[in-house]
Amino acid sequence: MTTSDVRIPVHILTGFLGSGKTTLLRDYLQHDDTSQTALIINEVGDIGIDHHLTQHLDGGTVLLENGCLCCQVREDLKQTLLNLLSNDINHSLRQIIIETTGLANPSPILSTLFHDNELASKVRKGKIIATIDTLESVKNVEDITEWSNQVSSADTLIFTKADESSEENCSLLKEKCRTINPFADHFIKATSENTLRLALNTPLNSMLFLPFSTKGTGKPALKQTTHSEIHTQAIFVKSVNWQRFSIWLSMLLYRYNDQILRVKGLLLDANTGNYVLLNAVRKVLAPLEILDKESISSAKLGLVFITRDIDPEDITRSFNAFEISLN
Repeated sequence: MTTSDVRIPVHILTGFLGSGKTTLLRDYLQHDDTSQTALIINEVGDIGIDHHLTQHLDGGTVLLENGCLCCQVREDLKQTLLNLLSNDINHSLRQIIIETTGLANPSPILSTLFHDNELASKVRKGKIIATIDTLESVKNVEDITEWSNQVSSADTLIFTKADESSEENCSLLKEKCRTINPFADHFIKATSENTLRLALNTPLNSMLFLPFSTKGTGKPALKQTTHSEIHTQAIFVKSVNWQRFSIWLSMLLYRYNDQILRVKGLLLDANTGNYVLLNAVRKVLAPLEILDKESISSAKLGLVFITRDIDPEDITRSFNAFEISLN
């Protein structure tokens, strides 16, 4: 980015029920300096359990119970974050980690961070890390919507219980995850290393797109892979009319609502000459980032969509109809 972002990153640790989120967090707290970390633990039930399993943090430990952050306690999340920041009188806080319930969809949490002006000036999106249970997740792939939501929203996937699972099972699961979310980083939880620290400290994957081949010269090329009713699509396009593109993307996100699980893109704004990184989970669009030209000289430009129950050709036809591309 062209300027340094001094806002505090908020990382989201998600994953389906029993996938090892709290175990991963405990390893991190026991083997890392967390004096500048605040932890928010969300639990659905009337009695909070997980916060008893984690060590006290100097930055603060807060329990949000009896409600999932993806639904009724989002106002509690906002107030909790503001309280943590106001209590940080020495400005020593360096990161905040939210451990969600096993049923949470990260999208509404991001909406709270992005769309509240007071919060958006103080905190920024960190990493979304999802734990994948290698013993159970192959079953979850086919029939649990929450699992797919978490995988598709994640920047990083950590595969847990791999020492109890077969190598064949782990490989199959990784391929299924790549089909749902091809640009997430993968880590295997190992007992000998602090896997969460490794994931948090690893820069986000700079390769936004799979090495899809392009066809023709004037139209964006599309590559599709399918997993059940989930599709991964890439539209290769370099320079765009940003005004047309913004209108089109807004209409698309609201037209298809939760059928669009994730959008990630790197485009050249023809009007300003800026390279723009965009990121959306469901219809929640994160603030755009302007990137230094030197940092993306070899990057492929275009858009990646992760969708459910949408004909891939519908998005491509819509894109072309708006005459957005200036390639």
